[in-house]
Amino acid sequence: MKKPQKSTSQWEEGASSSSTSWGHQSLHSLDLLELQKRRAKLFTMLEEVDRRYRKYCEQMRAVVSSFEAVAGGGAAAIYSKLASRAMSRHFRCLRDAIVGQIRATKKAMGEKEPVAPGMTRGETPRLKILDQCLRQQKPFSRAASWRPTVATAEGLPERSVSILRAWLFEHFLHP
Repeated sequence: MKKPQKSTSQWEEGASSSSTSWGHQSLHSLDLLELQKRRAKLFTMLEEVDRRYRKYCEQMRAVVSSFEAVAGGGAAAIYSKLASRAMSRHFRCLRDAIVGQIRATKKAMGEKEPVAPGMTRGETPRLKILDQCLRQQKPFSRAASWRPTVATAEGLPERSVSILRAWLFEHFLHP
C-alpha cells in the first residue's frame, strides 16, 4: 500500500502561504492595517535582536572570565575578540535586514524616513553604542600576564603564538 503524499504537499502549501505573506506579496497591495501590523512585528523582531545581542555579550563575558580563571588573565583576548567581531557582524547584518524591511513598510505606508545626521547605509547606532560600551567595560588587550607562560611553554615568540591562535580559531573554531 502506498501512503498518500499529502503531508509533503501540506508542508509545501504552508511554506508557500507563509512566504507569500512576507516575500512575494507587494507591500503596496496591503492595506494600512496590515502594514501597521507588519511594522509592529518588525519592530518587535528588532528589539529581540538587540536583546539577544546584549545577552550574547553578557554570556561571552562570562565565558571569557571563566576561561581566564583557568588559563590565566588575558588568555582569552584573541579568541574572544575574533568571536565577538564575527558575531557582531552577524547580528548587524540581521538587524540591517530588519531595518530595511521596516523602511520599505514605512515607505509603503507613505511615511517619510527621518534621516539622522551622519548616518550611512549599514550603520546601526544602537549596536555601535553597545559595542563601544562593552569595549569600555572590558577592553580586549594583550595582557602581559599571559605572555611569559605561553611563550616559554611553547618555545615560540609572542607574535607567532598570537598568529597561530588567530589562524586556528578562524579555520577550526569559528562559530
